[in-house]
Amino acid sequence: MTKPMTIPMSRTRARPVVAFIPPSCCGAGYFRRLRRALSDQVDARAVELPGHGRRYAEPYLLSAELAVADVRSQLGGPVDAVYGESLGAYIGLAVAAAQGGGRGRGPTLIAASNSPPLAQRDVDTADLDTVEAAVATLAAMGGEVPAEVLTDPAVASGAHQLIRSDLLLSQSFINATRDLVIPGDLHVLGGESDGSLLEPNAWARHSTGSCTVRLLPGGHLLSAANPRGVAAAVLTLLADV
Repeated sequence: MTKPMTIPMSRTRARPVVAFIPPSCCGAGYFRRLRRALSDQVDARAVELPGHGRRYAEPYLLSAELAVADVRSQLGGPVDAVYGESLGAYIGLAVAAAQGGGRGRGPTLIAASNSPPLAQRDVDTADLDTVEAAVATLAAMGGEVPAEVLTDPAVASGAHQLIRSDLLLSQSFINATRDLVIPGDLHVLGGESDGSLLEPNAWARHSTGSCTVRLLPGGHLLSAANPRGVAAAVLTLLADV
C-alpha cells in the first residue's frame, strides 16, 4: 500500500481547516479518495448541497445566495482554505468572499477544473427539458455523465432533475460571481486533458491577493482521476497558509 505524501508544517500550528465543495451532481463522497490521500494533514470539511449525496431527499437549490448560506452553515465557522471543483469552484469563490467579509484577507481559494466566471459561457437554460439536452449541456461545460443515464429510463428520470437543477444553479453562480473579487490568495488547478478549461490565468481578476495556475495529469473531474496529485498540490499550497 502506498503511503500518503507528507508536506512539512510547523510543529506548533494546528492542521489547516479546508472546505471541500464537489462538482455538479456529486455529494461529499466524491472526495473520498482525495481525503484518503491527504490523510490527517488537514481538517477536511466536505460539504454537499440539498438533493446530493446523503441529502438526496431534500429539495434542490437553484439560487447562488441560498447555496452559499447552506454551505456556510455546514462549515460551522471560518476555514483556512476552500477547495472547489467544477461548479464547486464558483461556490467556493462566493463562500471565500462571504467568509472574508471585513476580517482581513479571508480564506485561500483553490479553484479546480473550471474557467473563471468572466470567461464562462451562459448556460442555455431554455433547452434543458429533456435528459438528452441536459446531458449535452453539462458535457459541453466539461461535465461527465455515465452512459446508463441515457440508456436506463429509471436512471434517466431521476438524473434529469439533478442535472437540470445543477445547471440552473451554475447559471445563478455565473451571474453572481462574474464581478466578485476576494481578498485572499487564489490558486487554480486544472487537468492537462480538460478541454473545457478556458483562460485559467484570468482567475487573477477575482482576487486582490496572489494567483497561481498549475496543470496536473487528468481531466475535468481532476481529484477523482488524480487524487494523489491533487493532494500533493493542495498540501504544497497550504504550507504557507
